[in-house]
Amino acid sequence: MSVTSNGENGARILPGCVQAGLQRVNFSVFGTDPGELAEAQNAKFRRASLAAAKIEALDESIRVALDLGLMTRANVVLPDRSHIGRVHRLLERYSPRLSVRVLSSLADGEESLDAIDTLLAELGAEPHEVHLIAGTSGFRASCRLPNGRVLMVKHISPLRLPETCTGCRFNNDTDCQEGYYGVRLQRDLTGTFHVGVCIQRMDLCLPVHEFVRSGLCEQIRKPRDQEFYDLRA
Repeated sequence: MSVTSNGENGARILPGCVQAGLQRVNFSVFGTDPGELAEAQNAKFRRASLAAAKIEALDESIRVALDLGLMTRANVVLPDRSHIGRVHRLLERYSPRLSVRVLSSLADGEESLDAIDTLLAELGAEPHEVHLIAGTSGFRASCRLPNGRVLMVKHISPLRLPETCTGCRFNNDTDCQEGYYGVRLQRDLTGTFHVGVCIQRMDLCLPVHEFVRSGLCEQIRKPRDQEFYDLRA
């Protein structure tokens, strides 16, 4: 079981999550200093005190996660070369027990891919393993640094569900660059768990018992099985 978090409340809630069965936590890192955070986030973090508090909370959440023995990962999107320094600082700032994963940005296209290549060259990283998962929106490459630390690189590619995405009003390169990313489990105010397949369309969320009997399952399973067959072939 895993969760993705911005780290704001991790130090407070992670111990209870571990008791409930949590095994892995992914932290989304938007900045390693107040200036970076203000650039990547909304205007309210342009106040140095708020930005600093947010970064301090993330630091503490990562520390707590590692101390609890959770598999802990930091996800950072690399839009262009100006963001390369953020990855260097992440690697310098945190223990090698923190797995760092660099993601490409669909919105920035070749500029993002070029930034990733530049980062790997600066680090002296050597790709040694590629992870392909059928039915997902990308692939991961495991790169080893000269000091032995492993850096993960994930390349994102658009993925569309054959029926749901085809007729969706967001199905264009501006409103929806990534398409289907994966299923998301959400809980409403009554405590009922729902499964969603789109971060923009909450109308597609279904209670778990309805989702497993719905056509959405088949839409996910069919292209996944076909891609798995193609990869094995």
